[in-house]
Amino acid sequence: MNREQQVILTLLREIDEICGQNGIECYLTPRLALHAVRGGHMPDNPFAGGVLMKVSDIEKFRLAVQKRSCSGRALESMYDNKRFPGFFLRYEDTNTLCFRMNEGRNYQYPGLGVDIYPLRGKIKSRLKHLWNRNLETGWKQFSDGRSEEYNWKERLCKIPVGLMFLGGRGRLGKYLYKKFCINQNESEDGEYVVRLKNATLYYPAQLFQKTKRVLLEGTEFTIPEDVDQYLRIWFGKNYENKINDVYVPSLTVMISTQTGCEDFISRHRDQIRELVKERDVQYRKDKKGRKSRESLDWSWEYVKLKGEGINLGQDYKEHKKYLMNLYENRDYLRLWDALKPYHNMMNKYRKKGEVYIPDQEIFNLYMKTLAVRGEDKRVKQIKSAI
Repeated sequence: MNREQQVILTLLREIDEICGQNGIECYLTPRLALHAVRGGHMPDNPFAGGVLMKVSDIEKFRLAVQKRSCSGRALESMYDNKRFPGFFLRYEDTNTLCFRMNEGRNYQYPGLGVDIYPLRGKIKSRLKHLWNRNLETGWKQFSDGRSEEYNWKERLCKIPVGLMFLGGRGRLGKYLYKKFCINQNESEDGEYVVRLKNATLYYPAQLFQKTKRVLLEGTEFTIPEDVDQYLRIWFGKNYENKINDVYVPSLTVMISTQTGCEDFISRHRDQIRELVKERDVQYRKDKKGRKSRESLDWSWEYVKLKGEGINLGQDYKEHKKYLMNLYENRDYLRLWDALKPYHNMMNKYRKKGEVYIPDQEIFNLYMKTLAVRGEDKRVKQIKSAI
């Protein structure tokens, strides 16, 4: 397994452990279940991590995680994130980074994570069902998502939600989360509903009455006993071919197991805002047929550069004392050799009109070293750009 797969597997183990300790039922999503019964290996796609959980257990799980208060972990939902893009939960590793330009600022902790999809009970009242659906559709349209298209009827759903924003977006998120939990709590007609971005699936409630444990990378997880029906409803008849789907990394996604999402967000909040804005502009252009990759390429290169800068900065912080000793001992030859990666990164940042300062002390050391080397012109250029 690669590092991303290891992180996702660890999160799945923790979810299974929390569920076991609190009497909560959860099931691997069909994609993971397929991999479990066809070899037991994790899929390459870092976004494949997911479980299904009955709405009646969703809130129980949220409260259990809240009590657990584990360092390096976060659980997000509409309840505590006013930008969260829908009625589900996301359990995340905050010591990692998974920044998706197409999702913008939807997540407070954009790390690698596992999505927890609710198994919803069907609402008997047609009027109540439509109102519930309209509120959820309207809420999602206020997020930064770029992966769903809405028709004119669905776009009208923004109106009531927009009016309800007057009471505060965060307060509305809590209200809708509670409302959805109550209204879709139980399956009264023997059927559960799973809403995905591009599909709505219906599962017979009896499918989840009999379960079994399967191995995924040596760890046991729960899935329905009737695996064939479970997978057919999700994938269709030829579901066995899905295990061979090749994962192709997206140019709009930045993933790192060495960079913490909170550190990334705090350091580059303004740049991220500009990235999201630029991506939105490009999305609108592409939608109108003016196909241009310039903005997308620029956005990707910018995000990639920031990630490289953060990783390099962390490496230099770990060797700061060593670099300081070289300077104090006037071992400028070795010092410059050690600072060459920093110098190269500075050149990349300067081409973007920025100055690379991951740590003030290391930056000062770099500037002093440039002065010792007689590069006064370079020193002045960098200082004038700050």
